Order: sequence, then C-alpha cells, then structure tokens
Amino acid sequence: MFGWLALVVAALAGLFLVFQSNGVDATAAGLTAAVVVALLLTFYATAFRTNSDDGRAPRTWLIVPTGLLAAAAAAWWIGKDRLAAAFPHAAQTTEDRAMRSLPGTVSVMIRRNADGNFVALGSINAVEATLLIDTGATAVMLKPSDAEKAGIDVQSLSFTTPVQTANGTVYAAPIRVRSIGIGLLKLEDIEALVAKPGSLNENLLGQSFLRRLSSYDLKGEFMTLRQ
Repeated sequence: MFGWLALVVAALAGLFLVFQSNGVDATAAGLTAAVVVALLLTFYATAFRTNSDDGRAPRTWLIVPTGLLAAAAAAWWIGKDRLAAAFPHAAQTTEDRAMRSLPGTVSVMIRRNADGNFVALGSINAVEATLLIDTGATAVMLKPSDAEKAGIDVQSLSFTTPVQTANGTVYAAPIRVRSIGIGLLKLEDIEALVAKPGSLNENLLGQSFLRRLSSYDLKGEFMTLRQ
C-alpha cells in the first residue's frame, strides 16, 4: 500500500510543480493535490474494508489509474478557468486563441472575419470594446461613444488634428489611453486619438499600439500579436 501511495504522491508533487510553472496559484495547486490524495485514501480504505470482508485481497492496483484520472480531472478543472480568462467571448470567432507560448511572452491569435478584416474583442481602460486592427493607421483611433464608456471626457476635447483614412480626412483629438487589452495581452499608457463625432464607425487599433508589441505577423487567415 505505502509503495503505491508514495508513487502517487510523487506524481502529484510533479503535477503541483507543473501547475506553478504555468502560473497557477500555489494555494489552488496545493489544495487540488490535497483533495486528490484524500480521494485516493478514501478509495483505498473503502476497497480494503470491502475486500477484507469477503476474504479477498484489496485491489491496490486500482490506486494508480484512479490517481491518474483524478489528477487529469484536477488539471482540467484549473485549466478551464485559465482558458476562460483567455477567451472572455468564446462564442465569438474573431478571437480564436490566446496563449502563453514562452515564459513572459503572451500571444494572441485573431481570425480574419467574413469581411476580410481582423477584429478583436478587447478592452479600453478595462471596458469592453471591439477593435479593428489597422496596420496602416499611425495611431489607435476611438469612436467617441466607446471613448466615453472608457471614462474619457469627450466633451472637453478639441478635434483639430487631421488624420488621413481610407474614407478621407478625419479630424480627431489626441489623448492617452490608460490600457488596451486583448485576451491575456495588455499594454498601458498608449497614445491615441478620439475621432470627431459622426466620422468613425469602428475603433482602429493602429501603430501606436502595434509598434509596442514584440512582434505581429499575418499567416493565412490568422494574425498573431505577441507581447
């Protein structure tokens, strides 16, 4: 019995280290391991008592597969919350995947939509917003309505800066945005513009955001942003 339990505990210790290396809170990882061990001990005690009553040896070999199943369930349970954080709008197809590829590196992959554009569901100053990625735009440009939702006093702005767009010249007001996020990717203190009311239909994620990334690239139907 103790040999099997030592093997399972060693496996759980390895699982704990994997959780921590992937950014899972140490308390959550430790609690999960403790729950799995408790379940295994309960299972073993029940099997030992039942099989001792009918004269057969306890089925200690069941501990290993049971432990593996419990550990896999624990990993999924913790992992699903991390996936939910990466996909706040899983039902949407514009943002397909957000993942942590290397320690300290965050990558967000965005699928081209039916109109041929790359549109991400993100946030401006922690307020939900839709962002159209425009590599040709020199700066982030916001609709007045979304700027107001993000806590910007649009009424006090002076729309005197001319900006060339695909639809002609648009006048805008320069501002600085506290933060812009897409999935796990987040940048702070970003140069931006608020378009004059009635002149912009969508928020543009331009070079004032893109050039601060470590890289971004386009492959087929996907654009990947890396921080």
